[in-house]
Amino acid sequence: MKAPDIMTPDGRRAWAFIALIGASLTFTCFIAWGLWHLAAHVRETFWLAIAAHVQLFLVIGAFSWVLGRRMLVTASRDGATIDDRDQPGEGQ
Repeated sequence: MKAPDIMTPDGRRAWAFIALIGASLTFTCFIAWGLWHLAAHVRETFWLAIAAHVQLFLVIGAFSWVLGRRMLVTASRDGATIDDRDQPGEGQ
C-alpha cells in the first residue's frame, strides 16, 4: 500500500484523518487507564467521564471538518441544536 502524498489536498486530508485516528486511540487508552485507577473515587471518575465526552465531541467535530462537513452549534433559552448540513453561502 502506498502512503498518500501530503503535497496534494486529498493527501493532506488523508494524513489529517490518520492523525485524528491516532489521537483518538491514544486518548481512549489514557481515559481507560485513568478510569481503572480511579474506580474507587466516584467524583474524579465522573469528571473524567465528562472530559471524555467533551474530547469525543471535539474529535468527531474534527473528523467532520476534515471530511468537509461544517457543524453549526446554536443555543438559546429553548435548548441547543447541533446541525452538520451545508451552511448558507457554502457550496451551492
